[in-house]
Amino acid sequence: MSRLPGVVTLPADIVGQPGNLPRHCSRHGLPAIRRQDFVLQSKVKIEGNRALLQSNVIGMSERLSDFGKKVRTADVKGWPLCRKCTNTRALWLAVASVMFFGGLATFVGSLVVAAVADDMQWLGGVAFAAFALLPLAAFPFSLGSLPRLTGARTSPDGASVIIEKPSQAFAAELPPAQ
Repeated sequence: MSRLPGVVTLPADIVGQPGNLPRHCSRHGLPAIRRQDFVLQSKVKIEGNRALLQSNVIGMSERLSDFGKKVRTADVKGWPLCRKCTNTRALWLAVASVMFFGGLATFVGSLVVAAVADDMQWLGGVAFAAFALLPLAAFPFSLGSLPRLTGARTSPDGASVIIEKPSQAFAAELPPAQ
């Protein structure tokens, strides 16, 4: 485990076993009210010109294959989440669900009503707005994601988990650096 100013690096095998993580939240330093298991994924940069490689199905499949070969994951068992993190996650996931499922229901409903009713051209605008909500639901969904809430990410080789700006209470409960 290494510690740089504002960054803590933990081996993935330690994070992947339950009971090895502190009892306080990594972001706020408050006592954990919940422990969450999840998988962290490394960020991968694919080389090459995106416009040339993605111009057809073969190029896109090649890029996906390269991405699959380079991405690394780390299992996390029992990550501590405080009440603030739990509430923030619940809020953003609820907003994402309302946007997605509400947009889907409104879109389908407006198309059904427009097919049955006469002289309701304004329903096309409602259908368009509802359809626009579907991809926009990804933004609150990402705000409620566990990597964003915890401030953790996987190293490019997948051997460690990097936590940026951990709380003092979280860092104090970690084993000493070796």
